[in-house]
Amino acid sequence: MKWDRLILTVLVCAFISSCAANVDRTKETRLSDYSEKEVKQKLVPEVTSRKDVLLTFGTPINPEDYNNAKRWQYYSKIVDRRIYFLIPFISDREQFLTVDFSDQGIITAYHYEEK
Repeated sequence: MKWDRLILTVLVCAFISSCAANVDRTKETRLSDYSEKEVKQKLVPEVTSRKDVLLTFGTPINPEDYNNAKRWQYYSKIVDRRIYFLIPFISDREQFLTVDFSDQGIITAYHYEEK
């Protein structure tokens, strides 16, 4: 009888601990709402304005005085690590976006990277 309870207790503890998650969204920005395909659709060189970028992605992380800057940088990071029945699932997502503007405030080029 004691062995049955011990085995049951060990199995319950193993089952509870086998489903765990660590999700960190503290460095997530509005950039994470978009896939690479959607970013390419929203950013059209020689067409998309500074205002459109600001409304879509929010304020850039660099530079602090972004109103007069010709290059804006966006960064978003989500750490998503889970364990289901002792099988690890890692779904981390890290995105970088750099947007270059002309003197008229129109996009001249951009670079998007996702890891």
